[in-house]
Amino acid sequence: MDIREDTFTVKTYHCRPDGSIKVASLMNYLQEAAAVHAEQLGFGMARLSEIDSYWVLSNIKIEFSKFPKWNDRITIRTWPSGHTRSIATREFLGQDQDGCDLFKAGSEWMILKKTSNRPRNLHRIDLNLVPTGPKTVSADLKRLTPQEAYTNCEHLQVPYSSIDLNGHVNNTEYIRWTLDAVRMAFDFTGPIRSLQATYFREVFEADNLDLLLAGDPNGDFHVLGRKSDDQTNVYAVRIRT
Repeated sequence: MDIREDTFTVKTYHCRPDGSIKVASLMNYLQEAAAVHAEQLGFGMARLSEIDSYWVLSNIKIEFSKFPKWNDRITIRTWPSGHTRSIATREFLGQDQDGCDLFKAGSEWMILKKTSNRPRNLHRIDLNLVPTGPKTVSADLKRLTPQEAYTNCEHLQVPYSSIDLNGHVNNTEYIRWTLDAVRMAFDFTGPIRSLQATYFREVFEADNLDLLLAGDPNGDFHVLGRKSDDQTNVYAVRIRT
């Protein structure tokens, strides 16, 4: 099993007003660790560009033990944990500078073809995927499905600043929008026990989205991002408190 280890220091601009890290900032750390490790293993951006393809995050669940705060040094360990015809899985473990557990995460990734934006069959691509390690969150990370009813709705138009190197909205931006919308609708500031995000469609600059929100009796929150014009579901998030 090949494990990548990276250390990040929580900067002031990564923090909320209470000094704890923003979830979107933490997800940027995970994304960077995954990208660097994939590059190191020979199936990163450089290799995929040669075959007109790129990685996209399809599903992720983060379980928090303790939220990192300003100036904390976070060590993130990550490793591949398996793959099917369409999905490759990757795990993450986060600890602080004292070796205390902060979070663990499981994730699912797809490879899309640039010219068609369609998923590629991993069994038909010569990527030499490495031996895999154990799961951190669950052996079966089920994708979220939309709720039956939502009580609130926020609207947004995708700004250019949300577009990443692949030309679409970065996965962390959806989380930033989600938490802003939940705060506005429910005056929620935390704490968060776990967060799961499932991505259904890519979104691009100037697309118009509706963010549908709901709370449940357990105090958890559900958000569905949907295109305003054709009502296509874009992503779903569940926040456990």
